[in-house]
Amino acid sequence: MKTVNFIFGIHNHQPVGNFDFVIEDAFKKSYKPFIDVLEDFPGINVSFHFSGCLLEWLDENHPEYIEKIAELVRKGNVEIISGGFFEPVLAMIPDRDKVGQIKMLNDFIKDRFGYEAKGLWLTERVWEPGLAKPIAEAGIEYITVDDYHFLGAGMHQNELTGSFLTEEQGYPLRIYPINQNLRYAIPFKDPNETIEYLKKFASEEGNNAIVMADDGEKFGVWPGMYEVVFQKNWLRYFFQKLEENKDWLKTTTFSKYNQNHPPKGRIYLPTASYFEMSEWSLPGDVGEKFENFVHEFEEKGHFEELKPFFKGGMWRNFLSIYDESNWMQKKMQHLSNKVEEIGNKKLSAPDKKNLEKANYHVWKSSCNCTYWHGIFGGLYLPHLRHAVYQEMLIAEKYLDQITKPKSMEIEEMDFDLDGYLEILVKTPELQVAVSPSKGGIIEELSLRNKNYNVLNTLRRYREAYHAKVHLAYEENANSSGSIHDLVLAKEEGLDKLLNYDTHCRKMLIDHFIKKEVTLDQLQTMEYYEDSDFIESQFQYETDKRGKKILMTRKGWVNWQELEMTKEISIRKNSIDITYKLKNIGLENNCFMFGPEFNFAMLGGDSPDRYYFSQDVSLQGTALIAKGVEKQIKSLGVVNEYDGFKLEVKTDKKVDFWRFPVETVSLSEAGFEKVYQSSVIIPFYEIDLAAGQEKELTVKLSIYDL
Repeated sequence: MKTVNFIFGIHNHQPVGNFDFVIEDAFKKSYKPFIDVLEDFPGINVSFHFSGCLLEWLDENHPEYIEKIAELVRKGNVEIISGGFFEPVLAMIPDRDKVGQIKMLNDFIKDRFGYEAKGLWLTERVWEPGLAKPIAEAGIEYITVDDYHFLGAGMHQNELTGSFLTEEQGYPLRIYPINQNLRYAIPFKDPNETIEYLKKFASEEGNNAIVMADDGEKFGVWPGMYEVVFQKNWLRYFFQKLEENKDWLKTTTFSKYNQNHPPKGRIYLPTASYFEMSEWSLPGDVGEKFENFVHEFEEKGHFEELKPFFKGGMWRNFLSIYDESNWMQKKMQHLSNKVEEIGNKKLSAPDKKNLEKANYHVWKSSCNCTYWHGIFGGLYLPHLRHAVYQEMLIAEKYLDQITKPKSMEIEEMDFDLDGYLEILVKTPELQVAVSPSKGGIIEELSLRNKNYNVLNTLRRYREAYHAKVHLAYEENANSSGSIHDLVLAKEEGLDKLLNYDTHCRKMLIDHFIKKEVTLDQLQTMEYYEDSDFIESQFQYETDKRGKKILMTRKGWVNWQELEMTKEISIRKNSIDITYKLKNIGLENNCFMFGPEFNFAMLGGDSPDRYYFSQDVSLQGTALIAKGVEKQIKSLGVVNEYDGFKLEVKTDKKVDFWRFPVETVSLSEAGFEKVYQSSVIIPFYEIDLAAGQEKELTVKLSIYDL
């Protein structure tokens, strides 16, 4: 009789920093009911991967669930797949951390499930050829990637019926292709369609294996899927169909198949992820064109034939498209290097303990979700970015207990690896990063005693999916369809928020505008910046003894030459900024000048986070409020939840402009508005005669509550 092997893999993960109620909801809608159904089918084999961050949560909140899975493992129909403990994209972390995190999860699996994991779930299936060596060094024998990886290497779909062997520097690794057709069918289509599809691969030898491995959250958490999968019993019916056909359809695990079937050939795969990532990892306008090309060839019926040649982008593109992602990743990498450097020294027992704790938090900050996004919020979610920064700031504290730094340290280095030096200032209270090459901005401002980066911001980027926002109000999407096909909106009016920033949203972004520019125009970027100072390179020098950074630049305002000097002084609980504006042109020059301050408070309408002023009673204190406060000297933000407030003070009465930065991004529930930061800009009216100079002083004060 002709037979075929079917490997059913489930990947369950929740990001570091996700809300407890969100994880609990996923537990009730997906993780628990899936196991409850599986327990009734002891003849069905399933391969499970749980990220370490989810396992830690389950261990603390539902230890009985861990025991349930351990019992299934003991019965022999479930295997546990390893991975990087905190679900990093392995390509973005150092090799030593790749090996370390995999071994950490291996140990957890051995301790909690009594199982020796030999397989690895490759996060987001982001593959680069050099990964084979560190993965194999960690004791892993096989991984799964998408069939798209193999198609890109020149293979045909009908050849992808088992495992293949690759190697790097002589370190072997078996690789299984995940079948995209099944990934799109399960659990969205009738189980009988899957059965009929699998029958095509049955053979007399019975050596073929077809793999479906994908996110467990689509079995219950994705829109409409709890009703489909559990209330309407899709999963139970699917397992019943597998049992009814068990004479020819053999469910197995990766480990069992590995033991009985050799690899089908040698393969060297190109850098790739699953096909959708090819679009998501492109800049918005290019991604939109890429998607249009795909649809064009789909309509012509040629797409499957041409798919191997549609390359799109790769995951690392996120680090070049999004400066905010790159900064986090480089900070994480910088701390990892510090851990290694300190670890190479002879340490006392307490220092070794502190180093272990620092390393744990560095690894925790590598959780992939925050560094990119596709159909889920990811990078766009401030609370996830906050969690990453929080872990890194905690790690740095442990490292400081070992190195015992001076009261103030000023270091110059190309921190974000863009070819230009940044100035990093660290005190017991603050971490400040200044980027002279980007307009002399403050790129990071972390309150060390609060483990809080005030500049955990995100600019408004154009995304390919923004072209579909209007469809959310015109169509009723099928809630039981693929998550990739849903066109939903969580609220009205999102199409009116599709404004795109031409500059970053940090601090000391120096605006020169005409008096006619309105607040609405500034917020929506529908105005003209009358200078070339924003994100331009400044010359600089540091006065470490005086704790100052002095930056200068000659540019133009209103098409006339102007020289700016910007001096930043770092104090214990404040940052003092002195501007000198000198008209070096030949004519009088009049303009509005304002340094932009951004404050990422994680909640735009939370009652415990709001605007305040010592000079005036504000109309609308919520951080999503906007307005112009006339002729005052101070405006700030309060974060009661985290216990601090920040205040911008000027040396004279000026008009303070304020407005929120809100993005439109995708989540599993559809398009949504996300508050990113609140902008405060004190605008000075400047009138400079030829050769005249004006000095202005702005102070950012920081208070504990």
